[in-house]
Amino acid sequence: MLVASLTRTHFDGDCVIFHNSKTPIFRVLRYGVHEIYVETPDIHGLAGAEFAWSWKYRVRQWIKGGDYSKVIFLDVDSLVLRNIDHLLEGDWDIGFQPEDGLSIGQPQFACFLTDEERRGLRRNGVNSGTIAVRGAVFSEVMEEWERIDMEVPPSPRHCSDQGSWNRLLLDNERQLGERQKPRWVAKRFERGEVQFPIYLHTSYLEYRTAAILHCLGGNTREKLQFMFGMYMNTFFYDDATTMLNLLEM
Repeated sequence: MLVASLTRTHFDGDCVIFHNSKTPIFRVLRYGVHEIYVETPDIHGLAGAEFAWSWKYRVRQWIKGGDYSKVIFLDVDSLVLRNIDHLLEGDWDIGFQPEDGLSIGQPQFACFLTDEERRGLRRNGVNSGTIAVRGAVFSEVMEEWERIDMEVPPSPRHCSDQGSWNRLLLDNERQLGERQKPRWVAKRFERGEVQFPIYLHTSYLEYRTAAILHCLGGNTREKLQFMFGMYMNTFFYDDATTMLNLLEM
């Protein structure tokens, strides 16, 4: 549904799907959509989660950032409601989306923070499943993300890729605070463009206007049911209920 929604909104870029299923996601080839099969070991539980957390920065072995103006990551529990080309415009290196109202000191963001930072920082944690990076600096950003993530964190790992991503952004911002030129120019996406229904944003009247929905919260079935409903509503609804009539025939 994520990729189908992206193509239905006439996204101007290429779409690359990373998956560990030997069965293709799309049985019929689609223009601009490429699938990359990644063989993974059969591990579950915490070990499986920790293995999965490391994959965003490792995809640089398949993607050459220099081939693209920007590279955007969307977690699989995301849905695109309208064209997102405008989110990738501008002279910046990193695009990010905070989870407004959730402190960076919460466990899902904080494993690479010191005790003092967890107690004293007054800022929102940043989601690592909806990010964009300028192609020219893609490799070095991914390398720095991996370097941080491979360190021993001050506290137990929990969503460690998200913790290391927040560490990367925090360190980069502090360079600016010390009146040094930051290594990368980082910018949050415009408010309302990326929303987190089920968990943070619960008002349909608000999240239906987003460009990207990242469905935080809920189990897999609940996410799929929600995404299916939003997908059908966005792309197949009309006042004459044509799709419903076809299904009922």
